[in-house]
Amino acid sequence: MSDLPGIVRLRDRREALTLRTILTAARRLFAEQGYARTPVRAIAKEAGVSPQTIYTHFGSKAGVLTGLVDLMDEEAGLPEVMAETARTSDPVELLGLLARAGRQVRERCGDIVTMLSSGAAVAPDIEATQAEGARRNRAGVDMVIERVRRSGRSVHPQAADIAVALMSAGVHDSLVVDSGWSHDAYEVWLKHTLVTAVLPDEASSIR
Repeated sequence: MSDLPGIVRLRDRREALTLRTILTAARRLFAEQGYARTPVRAIAKEAGVSPQTIYTHFGSKAGVLTGLVDLMDEEAGLPEVMAETARTSDPVELLGLLARAGRQVRERCGDIVTMLSSGAAVAPDIEATQAEGARRNRAGVDMVIERVRRSGRSVHPQAADIAVALMSAGVHDSLVVDSGWSHDAYEVWLKHTLVTAVLPDEASSIR
């Protein structure tokens, strides 16, 4: 007899909760102890599950690390922001959505970004995961910039490269961490700067 739909949905919710619990535990332990010094059994203990549960869902500790990139996308609200880009063709609004995405990633998931960037040089797993995160980021930027181009406005030929550079962790940290800017101020600056660099003729429309 097949499962009833309600039972399937309940099972899915429980599985999603288990996955989030594991990733939350890993996020905390990786930040506190470092990726290399955190064994799967420690993540399992912190999450209140068996090590086999982690291996079943993620395959390995590297798989847990990859799961953190998925968690980062979700917690930063990137699916919602990208959905908004599909509902507008205004180039200034599109670049504003890029600025919002950049702000939300840094504000809500800065610990994951820092862990990936600081560990990439010493751990191949982290290097590979950081590369995957960068690939997703570039794909999102490319998609938005392509929509900007389709608006018919003149766009800088290296617009995507410029956007990725302006949205980098280094620029964010220089302004927010080192200079004490609020995330609101950072987002306003990022939107203005993206518009100025990508659509010079539109710079005067940003206040």
